[in-house]
Amino acid sequence: MINKIVSSFALLSMIAFSGCKDATFKTHESGLQYQFFIENKNNQLPAIGDVITLKFEYTDSKGNSIEKTDQFRTQLKKPTHSGGSIENGLALMHKGDSALFLIKADDYYTKTLEQMLPERFSNNEYLRFYVKLIDITPINEFQKERQIAKLSDEREEEKQVSEFLARINFTGEPTLSGLYFMELNKGSGITPNPGKNVTVNYLGYFIDGQVFDSSYDRKKPFTFRFGVGEVIPGWDEAVAKMKVGGKYKLIIPPHLAYGSEAVGPIPPNSTLVFEIELLSAE
Repeated sequence: MINKIVSSFALLSMIAFSGCKDATFKTHESGLQYQFFIENKNNQLPAIGDVITLKFEYTDSKGNSIEKTDQFRTQLKKPTHSGGSIENGLALMHKGDSALFLIKADDYYTKTLEQMLPERFSNNEYLRFYVKLIDITPINEFQKERQIAKLSDEREEEKQVSEFLARINFTGEPTLSGLYFMELNKGSGITPNPGKNVTVNYLGYFIDGQVFDSSYDRKKPFTFRFGVGEVIPGWDEAVAKMKVGGKYKLIIPPHLAYGSEAVGPIPPNSTLVFEIELLSAE
């Protein structure tokens, strides 16, 4: 982050936003005030639903930078509020255009971001959005692109899992759900009952060996209600097979873990490895 728009964005405006001679703002029918630095009227305009690639920075009315992004992709949506929204501005831009938009801080935070207006802003203060539209991808092309990337990621993940299983000399078959379950210590206590509390120690890591969580490091076992969805599906399935005193290594595919969702240090579509020790069960 930078403190003053003039300190770094001035250089960007001299390069990407060069050609600005008239500092007069125009007013769109929505009420949006805007100024183009570079305008390519023969180039493509985005349609609602298209995925657009942007560089942008927005500042407060005094020029203090609030946020700056490089190569940011987002989907163009319908205007989130009247009186001139950022969506109104983006819809005016051709591929390759650079522009400045003035947006009321209260409207942007409470209606576009759906957040409380930070105390530093007044209701009538205008934010300054400096935007360069780099590329436009129709939504159907974007979906094809994502599908290809997903298939590629899945194939790479399958390859890495196979290599991991070979490294640990695992020759068993996964369960019908796809869970790999390796017994380290069988255990001789009771089997957990669904809906009852169980307490475990565990070590969680990726198939490359990088640890992302450990109750051992915290020196505090983890207690949860078994079989009611309080933990990822792979855990519930595994604990159902365990007895108190048992310890197992689990290789959990993404659909039994966090799927396409990123959670903390865990990237989307990650296969997770857990070593779980069942300490007690009600």
